[in-house]
Amino acid sequence: MLKTSALIKVSVFLITYAVVRNEAIKYSSLDRSYQRGVEAYKGERWSECIKRFEEALHLYKLYKAVVINCRLKCNSQQFEPQVKDNIEDLQIYEKFFQTKNCLKTCQDLAFEEVSLKDEVSDSILFNMHARKPYEYLQMCYFQMYALPKAASATYTYLQANPDDESMLENLKYYSEQPEVDVNEITDLESEDFMVLHNLGLKSYKKNNWGETIASMEEVITDYLSWENRCRVECERQPDQEWSSEFVVTISNNIASLLHCHQQCQDKVKSFGYKSGSEFLADVLNYIQISYYRLDKYDDAAKAVASYLILLPDDEDMLENKRIYSTLIKEGTIHRRSDIDYYFKRDNYEKKLLNLFHRGDDNKIDSNAI
Repeated sequence: MLKTSALIKVSVFLITYAVVRNEAIKYSSLDRSYQRGVEAYKGERWSECIKRFEEALHLYKLYKAVVINCRLKCNSQQFEPQVKDNIEDLQIYEKFFQTKNCLKTCQDLAFEEVSLKDEVSDSILFNMHARKPYEYLQMCYFQMYALPKAASATYTYLQANPDDESMLENLKYYSEQPEVDVNEITDLESEDFMVLHNLGLKSYKKNNWGETIASMEEVITDYLSWENRCRVECERQPDQEWSSEFVVTISNNIASLLHCHQQCQDKVKSFGYKSGSEFLADVLNYIQISYYRLDKYDDAAKAVASYLILLPDDEDMLENKRIYSTLIKEGTIHRRSDIDYYFKRDNYEKKLLNLFHRGDDNKIDSNAI
């Protein structure tokens, strides 16, 4: 029997209105679209429910694109201090002020160009991030007899809420229906690096080494790009603990930001990996095997050296490194700079969080960074 899970809150669709002559711009609102979806759900207006929540998902993607692109742009802009003397490290304040001004200008222009309101409530953003619209959508699709869509909506919701028992039962129900092909139940929010990873695995199983390398190299590039986008999403930090001591408030906010950064790696848990480092190491393993099969020992050795940055105690890979050292010139095994940077940043953040939680008496081991 199909079960109805707890109600959720989220929804909005992007309706961009063209500006014709003196006609005023009409701005879409993510908050309003979500609420209309909830109202349609409660009123059992299933077709409207689907329309509004699909609109909400579309608007949310647009909202995220604007916010992330502006943050990436402003965080990477060249900092030119107006005051050249860095007295008492005051330039860091100037840098923050410049970034703030850049963000405001960038977002004001971008949101106006797409006719989207830039104000979204924290509760709506939380529910969108938690994939709550798919909880509504699965029931609305079910009521409209669109069982394949209901199955995929349920599966998509479960990727962010794997312990929801009622939705797990719903997925089981859908999977048993004759209208539903279980092989076509997909994560509607699947990231590109996940799709590429599956393609790489298929090529690997067929011994298509060149295709495996191409797919897995793209996996690394796309995953690193995805995680960077995830990290800048963390810059919205609502409801942080406040203290009358300025340095305590700042420290709390920084720690919250770092925690959020670290949580970006949780996406790969649906693949069965514990962290982004473990995921990248596994991808590098497929790459090194494929290069070895093509007798490209220099490239294989580079993948092995990069793997060992992430998992330095892996006995099998240490043995591979010894083997490759006999096949190529001494001193020519180089590590990938992108993996090296990824590891150092991740390790540094973990040490900073450890320092924050353990108190001021602890020191960071700079040799391990």
